[in-house]
Amino acid sequence: MGEVIGELLALLTDGFVRSLHVARTRRRLAAGRPARVPCSARPDGSAWPAEYVSGRLWLTPGATHAVFRARGRRDLDLPVGGTFHDPEPDSWQSQDWAAKTYRPPGGGRPVHLQVDSRYLPLLHPALTGPAPLREA
Repeated sequence: MGEVIGELLALLTDGFVRSLHVARTRRRLAAGRPARVPCSARPDGSAWPAEYVSGRLWLTPGATHAVFRARGRRDLDLPVGGTFHDPEPDSWQSQDWAAKTYRPPGGGRPVHLQVDSRYLPLLHPALTGPAPLREA
């Protein structure tokens, strides 16, 4: 019985803590400050491995690139201004997280992202929205 209570407690506190982090990330992005979003990424056809790698996506409002960082890997730059697409469900790492394929502008290599679905409303405008510095 104690194990069940422990698992339930961990499940409930994770959801609460994640909700707090989503609200904090939303406030930081709205204020024009950089924020990081926990996610997993798998770029197509690069030196990266063929499986998802857990890390964080660093978003800065108005920047021309977002940066995915993971321990032991080189940074992955994602140019702002691309489009999101739904990937095939067989390639998902975790069925609990939303999977999206981000296609950078100009025909760059697609990157498969998996993120908690509460972050999607923040991720879409940060990567597909207008970037004032992009024209410069």
